[in-house]
Amino acid sequence: MESSFVQYIQKLLRRAHYEYDPSVKNWAGWIEGYPGVYAQAETVEEARADLISTLEDFLILDLQGGKRIPGVSVSPRAVGLGRRASRYAATHKP
Repeated sequence: MESSFVQYIQKLLRRAHYEYDPSVKNWAGWIEGYPGVYAQAETVEEARADLISTLEDFLILDLQGGKRIPGVSVSPRAVGLGRRASRYAATHKP
């Protein structure tokens, strides 16, 4: 059974935008409405993996700061949550 945190990340990833910039020969990925959640890499797959990691960090910092994520009940001090969600999201494409 998937955690609500992983489900929330998957939901946000469905809104992700990816764009190739030929001038720097890199892919960029971002999610509108989440300032600073941005990734850039040589392949779209690497950009997606970096975006997942950045998104996890963003959300975990929000949780640690006391913010609530709709539908997610996770302790702000959850240890290792980011790595588990990254591995899952990287291997289970939406």
